[in-house]
This record gives sequence, C-alpha cells and structure tokens, in this order.
Amino acid sequence: MRLPGTIALLLLCAASPASANKASNPAFLGVGMEDSGGARGAGPCTITSVEPGSGAEAAALQPGDAFERLDGTPILSCDALVSQITARTPGTIIQLEMRRREQPLKLKAELLTRDEILRRRLVGQPLPSTELLRVEDGATVDLGAAKRATIVGWFPASCGGCDAVLGAVARWSRERERERKERRAPVDVLAVTADLSGRRMATELRESLRPVQRALDVPLLAADMDVYTRFAVKDGDRVYFMVIDCRGAVQYVAPIVPNTDDTGAVLDELYAAVEQTARRTLR
Repeated sequence: MRLPGTIALLLLCAASPASANKASNPAFLGVGMEDSGGARGAGPCTITSVEPGSGAEAAALQPGDAFERLDGTPILSCDALVSQITARTPGTIIQLEMRRREQPLKLKAELLTRDEILRRRLVGQPLPSTELLRVEDGATVDLGAAKRATIVGWFPASCGGCDAVLGAVARWSRERERERKERRAPVDVLAVTADLSGRRMATELRESLRPVQRALDVPLLAADMDVYTRFAVKDGDRVYFMVIDCRGAVQYVAPIVPNTDDTGAVLDELYAAVEQTARRTLR
C-alpha cells in the first residue's frame, strides 16, 4: 500500500517538559533509569533498560545495576546522573562505580549521542518492511514501501511541543512544493504512534488515539513498541526524525527537543538533508 503524503510518528510514553536551555543531542550514556528509593530524587539511580548500540551496552551495563559514582562524584539520584553526563563532551570516557546484586563493580563507558547511536543503527540501511495501522480507517500501511524522499517523525504523544515541531516540518514541506521554481522531487512527511501493550485490539487502539489524531494537522499511524525502539530512542521529550530516500534507505536521523535554543538550527539541518536526499531522486 502506498504511504499517504503527510503523516506523523508518535509513541505514547511518559514525557518530561523541555526547558529553554536543554540541548537536543547532548552526551548520552544510553540507559533507561529510575530512582529506586520510592520517589523522584530518592536514589539510588537504577538502570531499567540499556539502549542497543550505546556506550552503556558496550560497557556491559545491565538492568538492575545501581549507580554509585561517576568519575569519583557520588550519584545520589537519576537527575544528578543526567546533569553529570550532559555536562560532558560526547566521546568522553567516564569511570563508573556501580553496584550489581549488592556487589561493587567498576567499569569505563564511552558517552555517545542519540543521533550517533541511530546513525550507526540505521543510516545507509534499507528500511525493512514495517507494517503500521492507519488510525483514520484501520488500513495497514508498510513504512518500508515509500517510493520517494520521505520524512518520518517519531515522538511521544505526551511530549509538550512535539506536535508543533512536526507541524512545522509538514508546513515546510507544503511550502516547498508551492514555491518551487526549479525542478524538485516531491517529499512526503509521515506520522505514527505506538501501542504500549502491543496486544490491544485494533479498534480499541484506534479509538484511544482519536484525541491525538485530532490534535495534529496530519494523518496518524500506529506501531507497537518493538517497531518504535528499532527506529528511535525511547525517551519522552524528543522528536526523532529520519529521512528515507526513494530506494527505501535511511539517509539521515536527528533528535529534536521542542522549544529549545537549538530547535531551529536542528530543523535547518533536517531540511538541508531532505533537499540533498530529494536531489538524488532526480538523478
């Protein structure tokens, strides 16, 4: 089935509000985590998941490991850990002191970035056949069947401002088509959402997503969690864009935090990548 011209990709998961000085792509260890003391800020900070391809995976960190120190500084909570990591430069090797099943553990880990992890995972690779559910009518759509340059934006429905970023990209694409004064290949903008349980009936899922669909000015597709985590990092405050060429290969990836100092700059990079990808279509 041919993909519709304008879509947005959403994941339903918890989100944290973006702050004006939060970077879209800072240093990143690559773990999901939570404060295991019963409340936010009540450590120890414990790993709940490890991102494939991350420095955390390379260092053999595991769910259940608890952070004690980073470069000798005590880690009292997950917020403290995030502050320590994002203050460092991507590529830095950090020294971690952990506790695993009550045993002390020391190791080193490299801090990458979210876009570097996704580049290694996706860029230059053909997008596999990926079936999604169109919320509007329940039809099945294959994301891997795109036949021209395509922008896909993955973001959590609960993310404040993510829908506005996607809307800006969709408007840019439409304006590009209206104002083109030279030969340009058309560009699709795509959207989707994830079923958290992965087991809900299609009708129930579609109905639960109606409010999300109404909040967007683009059609909406739905995917399960396994699909989402293949193409984006599972956090709650970023839009994850990918650009697919006419042969179905991923050419560019970029995370964007809405309403931050670098939002405009990252969008400009996205648009430049789209134009470059679209020009290849004309060759």
